[in-house]
Amino acid sequence: MNQPLAGLRVVITRAEHQSDGLVAAFTEADARVELLPLLEVVPPADPRPLERAATELALYDWLVFTSANAVEAFLPLTGGALPARVRVAVVGPATAEALRSFEVEPHLEARKADAEGLVADLAPHVARRRRVLLPQASDARPALAEGLAAAGAEAVAIVAYDKRLPPEAPRRAAELFANEPLGWVTFTSPRIVRHFVELLGGFGGGWERRRGELLAASIGPVTSAELRRQGAEPAAEAARPGDEEMVAAVAGAVRRDRR
Repeated sequence: MNQPLAGLRVVITRAEHQSDGLVAAFTEADARVELLPLLEVVPPADPRPLERAATELALYDWLVFTSANAVEAFLPLTGGALPARVRVAVVGPATAEALRSFEVEPHLEARKADAEGLVADLAPHVARRRRVLLPQASDARPALAEGLAAAGAEAVAIVAYDKRLPPEAPRRAAELFANEPLGWVTFTSPRIVRHFVELLGGFGGGWERRRGELLAASIGPVTSAELRRQGAEPAAEAARPGDEEMVAAVAGAVRRDRR
């Protein structure tokens, strides 16, 4: 079987604890995978609001998760059981899988895996002043909270976790890119895009000079929008968020380039 990615170097920048699936998918496609984790999940600077929300969960009608990181930050604080009245919504399959690892089945999974899609599907259920808890990243877009509020919900957003650049990332980036073109690099969140741009500013001529070498593989429209804001057009975008979809997008772009 023809493998369009055979021998192709692909740098995976997802957080180390979440990269196994993407690494396996690209390895299966015979790519030469290199790891450059550009995200490290850390607790919020002030954990008290998150802890308080976990003890007050019975006051809410809906609990909404937009990432596996939020699930993993919040659910252990609940003691392993959710109040019977609380329904749970998730943004997409990876978040749903994280939820099921705690033996919780989502009541709603957005058909379109982004904040706007989640608002569209959840709005009919929260229109009558339903209370909705949103444990999120410190830099989460306001689109979800604002959209649910506009639909009539009482949306309460709290910081569940923060993100930082791993301390070893500059050294690893220099190893990968000091003497080679940037080539194919995966991007699975806007924050990872910003961290990559920050890293490139520290060596090898900087981002402005080297961004033309980049072949960016984006997980979806929100991440692609951040790449464009930074002056880099995505070379491939997954049809929907997922490891296999990322590989398929890169393979399709490589095939087109070889025509």
